[in-house]
Amino acid sequence: MIGDTLSYLYVNAKIMAKEGKFISASRWEDLWGCTSPGEIAPLLEGTDYFPYLNEAAVNDAKELEKSILKEFSSLGREISTIIPKGSWPIKEYLLKKWDVINLRTVMRGIHGDLKKDEIVDSFIEGGELGVAFFKTLIDAESMDDFVALLAKTPYQSLTDGLGRYNETKNLFFLEASLDRIFWADLWKKVLNLKGLKEFREFIGVCVETHNLKIILRAKNDGLLFEDIKLFLIPDCTALNALFSAFDEEDLSGFIPLLEDTIYFEPLLSAQQEYEQTGSVLVFEQALDNLALKKAEDIRKKKPFGSGPLVGFLVSKDTEVKNLLTVVRSTEVGLNRRDIREALARK
Repeated sequence: MIGDTLSYLYVNAKIMAKEGKFISASRWEDLWGCTSPGEIAPLLEGTDYFPYLNEAAVNDAKELEKSILKEFSSLGREISTIIPKGSWPIKEYLLKKWDVINLRTVMRGIHGDLKKDEIVDSFIEGGELGVAFFKTLIDAESMDDFVALLAKTPYQSLTDGLGRYNETKNLFFLEASLDRIFWADLWKKVLNLKGLKEFREFIGVCVETHNLKIILRAKNDGLLFEDIKLFLIPDCTALNALFSAFDEEDLSGFIPLLEDTIYFEPLLSAQQEYEQTGSVLVFEQALDNLALKKAEDIRKKKPFGSGPLVGFLVSKDTEVKNLLTVVRSTEVGLNRRDIREALARK
């Protein structure tokens, strides 16, 4: 207990200083009204994003988005160098997420028939595989070739989603496979490791929300359980009732089956909006909010060990997602109310 507390003293002091540079509530009020990157950039002064901005970021939404992601990636690498050695799964969580992001960039580029230089320009440093490796993937002539190039990497089981992708040309199957690989590998490691109780609890929620998102989206799209079982992470006993009832119940019928879990209330609250809009996104946002709440609870219950780090990482991830929502909205002409509602759901 004491050793765990002492090993995190420096880490927690570091992240407390960084939390002081989070975007304030009053600054968010101004950001909601921005209509161009040039209006957003000055509002980031005093935050950790500001040093990463350049002239291109001030004039172009995609460049501004990349600057924000560069700061986020750099933060992950910095923290990964100071966390205790026994917390190595947290380091993997910080670094491998950028491998997943870059792989998703390549997949979307191939799927959308983008130019190679466009794909390369979207890569972000920070993962374990390195940008040089991802550059070798852009020469793939097809998705089959791309997946074949991953044969000797942790992502070789993307072949599980390749068949369904080739049948439907729906990128969902490959992206679901990619997310499953990331979360399943991390889940297996934290289950087999002594300690890191708080981080394990958080990853458990992430694993279950991954499965729930797959289940809800698949049901919304009229898929069968046979279509998605390869993309689900096993050992989620809280969701066993959904697995067995998948082909019998409609989407709304799943929610009562979760009554004894932490997922029941958030999904029930989102159900009315789903019925009005038909968008499964409202369920996914409710699940993201639940993961954030779980991290905040961990921070409060374990204030001197890994709890503050878990809470910080999820809060930072949420801030980045919200900021990217504002940036991307400048390209599609969303009004202030639409942006604010999108962020409020997160």
